[in-house]
Amino acid sequence: MDFKTYITHELDELAAVQQLANQIPRKNLASIICYFTQNYGAEKLRLAFKQHLPKASIIGCSTCKGVMTERGLHFGNVLGLIAIYDSNSTAYGSGLVSFESEDESKNAIEKAIQIALNKANRTGEVPSFAIIHATPGMEENLISSLDEVFQTPVPMIGATAADNAIKGQWSIFNEDESTNHGVCIQLLFPSKPLATGFSAGYSPTEYSGVVTKCKGRELLEIGHKPAQEMYREWIKQHASIDVPEWFKFQLVTQYPLGRVAGNLYSQPYYKLSHPINVTQNKGILLFTSVEKGDVVTLMSGDREQLIARPSRVIQEAKRHSDRNATLTGAVCVICAGAMLHLEDDMDKVYETIKAEMDGIPFICPFTFGEQGRFINGDNGHGNLMISSAAFYSD
Repeated sequence: MDFKTYITHELDELAAVQQLANQIPRKNLASIICYFTQNYGAEKLRLAFKQHLPKASIIGCSTCKGVMTERGLHFGNVLGLIAIYDSNSTAYGSGLVSFESEDESKNAIEKAIQIALNKANRTGEVPSFAIIHATPGMEENLISSLDEVFQTPVPMIGATAADNAIKGQWSIFNEDESTNHGVCIQLLFPSKPLATGFSAGYSPTEYSGVVTKCKGRELLEIGHKPAQEMYREWIKQHASIDVPEWFKFQLVTQYPLGRVAGNLYSQPYYKLSHPINVTQNKGILLFTSVEKGDVVTLMSGDREQLIARPSRVIQEAKRHSDRNATLTGAVCVICAGAMLHLEDDMDKVYETIKAEMDGIPFICPFTFGEQGRFINGDNGHGNLMISSAAFYSD
């Protein structure tokens, strides 16, 4: 397997894709993973890729403000992609299904999976890897449905589509369709091995409580007290900071809520929930679902810790691989909230990843939710997480 990344700032979709297509070798081109800012139209991109690269399996997802590759940080109007070259090129397939309600989500992912399997000519088989891009809202349902279809947690990496300011200007596409409300999945049966990593990188504080009332992604009560009240009280006690009635984005990014996802050597590791806003019911709107009885913990991440964590997740993925294998490429998903919180220091984040990858191609979007495989083998969805997949030559 081989990987190559490409970037353009050309805003016209057809011209942008044509510019990229002129650089992309066609021999053994198996897959294209594409990230783009909200200034690009997903349907126009789809049509342009269909015209210029009609035989490649494509999955595309919008990103917040920019993308990162081994070539650097790219902000503004930007379209970036990583091309996967594999001699086993028929074993890649993508499927996209639009849906509007939670009731439709299970059928949607099942249908998308079947479409992808048919395209890969692997109907009835379990893939080695899955890439999932969904629009915000029902990621937990999509992951549980994926596990249910294959009757095993398939190694995966996922990114929830993002825009620049949480205004619904996100979108996804593949070679067949585009949507601003749905799910797209690419199933991979690559000829070479890969390894994954999924981590929070935040530390638990001493403050936690039981969810006693919630509705979907609205956390209403912790320990029978209004969630807003408890959250503000925890931050004040932990950090001596008075949280205003409206949430300051950078502040809540520094102090998300965590739930235990599993344990390693008796030490818990967490999946995170990013508060978006306060609600009229004295609750907190999150980017993840919560359930009554969940234990939520106030988490904290200092700046240096957050700067270093993406490279640590790539290290984790590399540790899971064969020591004799040669790294050839990677996809690393970073939360948009963390990127915005670290915006002035993102050049440091880039340098740590670049050093870890040692010049090997990688691509990294900034998303509104991250999905991946925890160290215990379970798949999950969280916020302010880092998810990575590293591919090898043997």
